[in-house]
Amino acid sequence: MKCDIKVVSYLVLITLIIGCTKHKTNDSNQLAYTFLKDNNTVNPLIQGVWKSIGNGYYLEARRDSILLYSFTKNFCYKEKNDYLEGLLNTQSQFIRNEDTLGIYLTDFGNNTKNLQTKKDFVKVDKLPENTIGFTEMTQLDPEELFKLYMETIQGNYAFNKRRNLDWDTIFNNYKDSITADNERLFNILGEIATLTEDQHTKVISENGKSLQYRVTPSAKIVEEAFYKQSDVQNLNDYFNMFFEHNYKNITDSLLHGTGEKTANGKLEWGHLTKDVGYIHIHSFSGFLGKGYTRKQQIDSLNIYMQKIIGAFQNKKAVVLDVSFNFGGYDATALTIAGYFTDMPVLSHTSQVYNNGKFHDEDVVTIYPADSTTFNKPVYVLMTDISRSAAEGFAMMMGALPNVKLVGSNTLGTLSGMLGKSIGDFYTTYSNQRLIDSDGKFYEVSGVEPDIELNVFPRENIFNGHRKAVYDIIELVEKDH
Repeated sequence: MKCDIKVVSYLVLITLIIGCTKHKTNDSNQLAYTFLKDNNTVNPLIQGVWKSIGNGYYLEARRDSILLYSFTKNFCYKEKNDYLEGLLNTQSQFIRNEDTLGIYLTDFGNNTKNLQTKKDFVKVDKLPENTIGFTEMTQLDPEELFKLYMETIQGNYAFNKRRNLDWDTIFNNYKDSITADNERLFNILGEIATLTEDQHTKVISENGKSLQYRVTPSAKIVEEAFYKQSDVQNLNDYFNMFFEHNYKNITDSLLHGTGEKTANGKLEWGHLTKDVGYIHIHSFSGFLGKGYTRKQQIDSLNIYMQKIIGAFQNKKAVVLDVSFNFGGYDATALTIAGYFTDMPVLSHTSQVYNNGKFHDEDVVTIYPADSTTFNKPVYVLMTDISRSAAEGFAMMMGALPNVKLVGSNTLGTLSGMLGKSIGDFYTTYSNQRLIDSDGKFYEVSGVEPDIELNVFPRENIFNGHRKAVYDIIELVEKDH
């Protein structure tokens, strides 16, 4: 009996301790702004120096501003990234648990945690001793800048094994070609970026010229068709004709001229039949004109989606089309996905890569929209043109039990783009891995369809997409 009393007392004590710990954790999970606009100072809770877990950044949170630095094995320098520093000094929010800091870069109001992955940092005493300013970094000689670039790509590019890249060999192949010519350096860095065959890894000059890999399977098919005809003389004109013809098919043929273009032209929706609704998601960004915040963009998107989903309540199924979608915001993908579930669903875990290791960044969950949702069958039509956030969207939708992915594999560039300054150039890298509930990730391979359809067959590149949508309508009529 005494033993039982001791056990009960021990369990009660443990319960009290856990209860206190939970209370403390809840307090630390309350969001606070990194910059306090009322008194124009950085939040005292984060003042000091922080080193990122993954991403290769330092934050120096001074009293009056937050500064961003990049680092590699042998370099540390002040970054020139007006966008990131602008967010940190205006709208970013954080949670702090002792010496660990999690930052949400964009203010989405009540959905700040739900529409993005947090960036993690740990407290350190100071910046490295070798830290230099941005101007000093740009004035490094070309050999040093080349070394900096190679350290940056080797330390942060996450898919060298999948892309069969040997950084030491690449370094040795190019190091003797470096000269004092800045344009020559730009071209060499661009060649290395292109070797990745990754459209999120690029080098951008001061005047905006971008060097990167641009080939896609569908682009090759369109190019083949171009060389087999003689009516159109310019390849770019032929590509434009390909897109314009397919867009016209959506408006005039699939939607019978009765559809509606909304959200600054980024959504086109209507009725394929009396039983099947359709949304062409042209982009995951740009729902308002320039000058609006991402929160305002998402707020406007919600207004449009509420109207569309309300109009689809009597449908048997809905087709979501991202066949021609080049990407945009992950927050958009999560927002739209939320209109097709009535309960929270785990989508994936986001990991970031740095110096040979992946670090868990955040768990991404699809939360149902606050308004009416559509929980009947949904078909997501995708192709290799679907890239970036469009692929993330396909992956998210694939986690929902009422969704089938249809078409062909997406492009295979799901990662976000990590940005770094190298001399006078701006560079980006794929350093993020999205792991689904089965432990799979789709970088390089692309998100796989549940039902394969050839959307751009060689013999019918101008009307194959339209036929693919008709094939989905037949599936709906057969199955439902």
